[in-house]
Amino acid sequence: MPEAASPRPNKKALLREDSIHRLTQAAFALIVDKGYHACSLQEIAEAAGLTKGAIFFYFESKENLLLQLLDLAEKHMVDPLIQHLAEIDAPAPEKIASFFRFTSKRGIDRPNELLCLIKMSIENRSTTSVADERVVQIYARIYRAIEEIVDKGKERGELSATLPTKEFATLVVATHDGMMLEWHRRGGGIDGRLFVQTVWQTFLDGIRVKQPNG
Repeated sequence: MPEAASPRPNKKALLREDSIHRLTQAAFALIVDKGYHACSLQEIAEAAGLTKGAIFFYFESKENLLLQLLDLAEKHMVDPLIQHLAEIDAPAPEKIASFFRFTSKRGIDRPNELLCLIKMSIENRSTTSVADERVVQIYARIYRAIEEIVDKGKERGELSATLPTKEFATLVVATHDGMMLEWHRRGGGIDGRLFVQTVWQTFLDGIRVKQPNG
C-alpha cells in the first residue's frame, strides 16, 4: 500500500505563529532598549514588519503582549533554572554558584528575555496591573528556590546558622540582576564569563563555613 500523504501545513497557523514570533521578538528588543512605557505599539509593529492592527488582532492590548513576553521569559529562563537547581546534588554554596552560572549562560543565549524580565521588575511598581503581579509571581519562584537552598545549607552546616535566609536570597537576586544589567550596559567591554565567575567565586568565598585549621 502506498504511504499516506503527510498533512499539508496549515498556512493560517504558520502565518499566525510567524507573526506572533516577530511581534514578541520585536517587543523584547524594544523594551530592553527603551523600556515598556517608552516604546509604542506602532514602533513594535514596524520593527516586526507588521501593522499596528496585527498586535490588536493577536494580543488585543499592549499589556496582553507584555504578559506573553513574561510567559516566554518564565518558560525559557525561570522554569529551566528551578529544575536545574532541584536536580543538583551539591553543597549549598556550590548550588548558589550554579545559580549564577546557569542564569548567565541562559542570559547569553536569550539576552532579551532575561533583560526584559529584569527591567520590568524595575519599571513596573504598581500593584494594580496584571503584568506587575506576574512579575512579582515569577520573582517569588526564584526567591523560594534560593531560600530552600539556604535553609538546607544551614541545616547541613554548609552555611552559617546566623545567615538570614530571606535577606540573603534577596542579595543573590539583586546581585544577579545587577550583574546582567551591567554586562548589558558594558556590551563587549568586559569578558562576560570572567565577570560571572568573579561574582560567584566572591559569593563562595564569603558564605562557605570556614573549617578550623588542623
